[in-house]
Amino acid sequence: MKYVLCLFVFCGSFLLATQTTASYVRTPISATNGAPVAWNLTNPTTAIVQGGRIAYRLNPAGSDDLPFTQVERALVASFQTWEDIPTSTIAFTRGPNTSSTASAGDGQLELFWVENSEMTGDGLNLTGALALTRYQFIPATGEMTDAAIVFNGSRYRWASDGRADAVDIQDVATHEIGHLIGLSHSPIGGMTMYPRTIAGRTHNRILGSDDIIAASVAYPAPGFLGSTGTIRGRVRDGATNIFGAHVVAVDANGNAAASAITQPDGSYSIQGLPPASYTVYAEPLDPLGPSFFSRGDLDAFYGNTITTFSTTQDFQVSASAGGTATQDFNVVQGTPALGGYQVRGPESTDFLNLSGLVPQGEVNAIIGVNGPGLPQSGTPLSISGSGVTIHRTFFSTTSIGLPAVLAEITISPTAPPGSRNLIVSSGGQRTIVTGALEIVPATASVVSSANFAAKVAQESLVSVFGQNLATTTVAANTTPLPTSLDGTTIRLRDFSGQELFAPLFFASPGQINFQVTPGLLPGPVLVNVGNSSGVVSIGSMTIESVAPGLFSANGTGQGLAAAVAFRVRSNGTTSFEPITRFDSASGQIVAIPIDLEPATDQLFLVLFATGVRFRSALSAVSCNVGGLASTPQYAGSQNDFVGLDQINVPLSRTLIGRGPANVVLTVDGKTSNTVTVNLK
Repeated sequence: MKYVLCLFVFCGSFLLATQTTASYVRTPISATNGAPVAWNLTNPTTAIVQGGRIAYRLNPAGSDDLPFTQVERALVASFQTWEDIPTSTIAFTRGPNTSSTASAGDGQLELFWVENSEMTGDGLNLTGALALTRYQFIPATGEMTDAAIVFNGSRYRWASDGRADAVDIQDVATHEIGHLIGLSHSPIGGMTMYPRTIAGRTHNRILGSDDIIAASVAYPAPGFLGSTGTIRGRVRDGATNIFGAHVVAVDANGNAAASAITQPDGSYSIQGLPPASYTVYAEPLDPLGPSFFSRGDLDAFYGNTITTFSTTQDFQVSASAGGTATQDFNVVQGTPALGGYQVRGPESTDFLNLSGLVPQGEVNAIIGVNGPGLPQSGTPLSISGSGVTIHRTFFSTTSIGLPAVLAEITISPTAPPGSRNLIVSSGGQRTIVTGALEIVPATASVVSSANFAAKVAQESLVSVFGQNLATTTVAANTTPLPTSLDGTTIRLRDFSGQELFAPLFFASPGQINFQVTPGLLPGPVLVNVGNSSGVVSIGSMTIESVAPGLFSANGTGQGLAAAVAFRVRSNGTTSFEPITRFDSASGQIVAIPIDLEPATDQLFLVLFATGVRFRSALSAVSCNVGGLASTPQYAGSQNDFVGLDQINVPLSRTLIGRGPANVVLTVDGKTSNTVTVNLK
């Protein structure tokens, strides 16, 4: 997988202003003045703001990688995401399309791609950046007056459906629009304004709590500030003010809700907090380099931040509506004993300066952190909040010599979504990677197509259920199976980071049937469903070598078996005989009793299943019919239908007259669902 570089914001350096900085990390006016820039929505001096709305224009040349209609849909959705914040007045309006590729100074706010160079015609250099937001403002007030968002089509491939080999337009555009309204990068992993993303990721389409609160503080809706609370204070080493400390408020679910960077006088202010009790701590930013979040991810104003102190203890602070609570922090300067620099998330085996995503309900996922001084024994790693179970802790050393602490975890299906912290403690010290684990809502349920169990097997048949999974209902009519049906795709990512498209049988808004792609490794797998409208649904599944599931005649995984009887006569002739039929009077599928006579015939029950073909040995397969267990003569691929397995079970004459009988399959010690047959 290709990992994408930072999303940078570009702004000019202007003269000083006198207003004080607000909460969160907002874009400062200059390298020497931390006052924030913003649009004036009520009394603007620019025609870009019309009736309280910021007017933007799209260049219909779009991206060379996809039709403009898809580009347009993704960009409009990104603006709408910010406008939909109920506690903020930020709003946009779509202006006429434009042919302009000016990055500033033309009196209009345009969005466009550069395709043949990483330089715009007016000198904006995009080298190494996915996109840049450039704007102008009035130096005396910080009022923004002109802007443009420029996407790098020269180096990066773009898409609107979350595909693994391209950068998602809506993911990146939503981030850049945050810059457009005056927000800088958030140090909390998992937030839209966190400075990095990767190909195939769509998480930044959805705003995090820090993003929402920051926009609401910058452009507050009536009553917002009076209904929320503020936590403020100072970070000091004795009489020395600590500039650039990261102060974080963690909510009762263990999610990093919002944060702020201390100013040159050591002060911080986190406004807009919903009334509640918060866990608050102060931590240093990482040193420069490929770390989780460093002063290099911020504007030049933060170039002289102090990073030589250890993470503080936790304090409990209550925020009340309209109230202000004070929490000061006293630190001792010195190189921290522990450092958390990069994260290994469930999506990859690499350590990256990026949060790891895991959906609710995922089991046996791997999460970890590397950095200097991290312990290599014991159980030093913890994760903030509830709904996360750590099964085991293990250790490694990265290729550049950094010690790493890792854990195998399971996320409860009811775990509150949000940005959780990875905390490594040792010798009375600790380091926190804030927001390093992002728990996302599972919007797709993934189960075996045969018995609807959560565990599935390699190359087995699987169904995913949800909403808006596809825009139409369509079935595959070609072989090999397609990996796209009317624009709907499923991407499967195993624990090694390998990502493959799934072969699709059927797609509808509420259900998709597919095969587990050959070559995926057993273990936890992230499932990404993308439809032709750009809607992405996320789920997870656990792949095992075998996970036997028997198909039933009514498609529910219960009741009469989806099977036939195979008869071998004494004269060598054979025939297949149905064991069910549809009764039009009752509208039900009913049994046709299996006739075990005459004694000279051999009868086999031919069961159809999935999740069986990788059994260790035929002797490890047992089928119990009516209480009598036997070893099938065959258990493996059906060969004519992708992903379907077949089990040929000899039927003993001792079963004559048994009537309705349960059928259960056991493969390598794992038991299937129960179906039934009728024995004459």
